[in-house]
Amino acid sequence: MPNQKTVLVHLGSGMGNMLMATPMMEMLSQGGYKVDLCLQGETPKVDSLFKRCPHIRTVAAEQTPFLNQQYNIYIYGFEVTGEPIHFKNFDNAIVLHPMWDYSKGCGLHSEIELYSNLAKFIVPEVGVVTQTSCVASERIFDDITEDTCVLIPGGGMQMIIRKWAKYGELAQQIKNVAVVGLPADLDHSNRIIFPDWCKKIFGNTLNYQGKAWHFARYFAERHDDEMTFPGHVKNYIGKLSLEDTAALIKQAGYVIGNDCGVTHMAVALGKPVFPILGPTSRRKVFPGFLKNVSIISENFDCQPCQENTKSGVWREDKSQCFCPYSIRCMEDISVDKVLNHVTEKLKRDIRL
Repeated sequence: MPNQKTVLVHLGSGMGNMLMATPMMEMLSQGGYKVDLCLQGETPKVDSLFKRCPHIRTVAAEQTPFLNQQYNIYIYGFEVTGEPIHFKNFDNAIVLHPMWDYSKGCGLHSEIELYSNLAKFIVPEVGVVTQTSCVASERIFDDITEDTCVLIPGGGMQMIIRKWAKYGELAQQIKNVAVVGLPADLDHSNRIIFPDWCKKIFGNTLNYQGKAWHFARYFAERHDDEMTFPGHVKNYIGKLSLEDTAALIKQAGYVIGNDCGVTHMAVALGKPVFPILGPTSRRKVFPGFLKNVSIISENFDCQPCQENTKSGVWREDKSQCFCPYSIRCMEDISVDKVLNHVTEKLKRDIRL
């Protein structure tokens, strides 16, 4: 075993999931551990948000920098796309998995606590860290001020039920507003719900965009209007790297966004963040101890379906939504509700 206290953290899944591990890494660093980090998930170039972090020694998206190292502890994360890293003393290291109690359900712990509980076990003398963190580039945006609202309609084409469709309408009523993300974030073309008779006739063929899907789409309930923004919006869709997106958010005043990686980035940067949530389990990904977060949501009995996976609604699918209630938890959140909530919390008028 190495003489120095060392730990290798190996993370997968999305950018938001990775950022939720940062309190653990800060706690380990405070406890005297040298922390190395390998990021092998679904977000390209996400390692740029962790480089220059004072709590991490080495960050990489490939395994090569870690193969000749020795570690006391290897923390193997959730949904890692690569194989485990076989560093020099792999067979003698302690291997820990942060999702050991994930099967107990979202009510047991938030995802942040799944990681910080590991840190508490390893360095029990260190105080618990609850705030996530990340770094930003040094880029300055001349058109972004502390009065700027940043809209994050993120989520791409995955988990379409998490996406609120009214950011274009919202932007029309905010006087100082910017929008960030990717072009796919504005695409709601698979935000559709097939009627029961279609499901009975076509069955599993509706789970992919083939001939049956394209025919049945004419009879589906559609929530796929194109999202457009008025001329006064500072539109940075598809124009920024992750580091520069972080720099823009850091320079702005507050953020309104979907449950997606860039919204979690805004939380990690310490900005006032207003997530618009429907199916998402708030206690899993936006727990109450995140003091800069104020959630906007409805309160239907079926919410959040992320905590009731047996219903079959919470699933990743690029062809349809599986909600029997027409995504009411997202559709019923009005622009006025969002504006009133944010105005009340910020205690200032944000309307155009």
